[in-house]
Amino acid sequence: MEIALIITVILFFIIAGILGPQRAIGFIPMLLVLGVLFVFFGYMIVVFFPFILIFILWNMITGRNKTNTTNGRTRTYYYRSTGNAQDFEEFFRRASEQQSGGYYYNGNYSNNGNSYNSYNNYFEDKSKYYRVLEVEQGASQDEIKRAFRAKAKLHHPDKYANASQEERDYHEKKFKEINEAYEKLSK
Repeated sequence: MEIALIITVILFFIIAGILGPQRAIGFIPMLLVLGVLFVFFGYMIVVFFPFILIFILWNMITGRNKTNTTNGRTRTYYYRSTGNAQDFEEFFRRASEQQSGGYYYNGNYSNNGNSYNSYNNYFEDKSKYYRVLEVEQGASQDEIKRAFRAKAKLHHPDKYANASQEERDYHEKKFKEINEAYEKLSK
């Protein structure tokens, strides 16, 4: 009995030395079965031990290259692309709005506390925002603020509460554009 235990432990350390301890742990049940067989059929195991070892190693080597298949198909671990470009743009826009903290730009750290503005795309064309507020590019923050307030007063949705639905929708859309432009241009 002790000889079977010693041989099992020696085999475990040989497998751990060849394949590593993580893979050797997976062979513990097989080694225990081999130990029990050795107790019952000791002489035959000793005689056929080299063949059994070669068989075990052959199965380990050839089994390592097999892929996991289910119903004859190889498993894949990726997500299928079911959306279009607009869906991806919307996803990244929302992700950028939810970012917290600051950002680094030219070696300087900025954290303005506003999670919407904490992510700025410095390669974005901001000329459309200047056109929405009707100010020249490179306008000062005071000019941008004055233009924003004037436009916001002109297109505020509360001002058109009694207007037709089409007119309310138009001014609400314009108000959103104005807010977006101000958020993008104010720093």
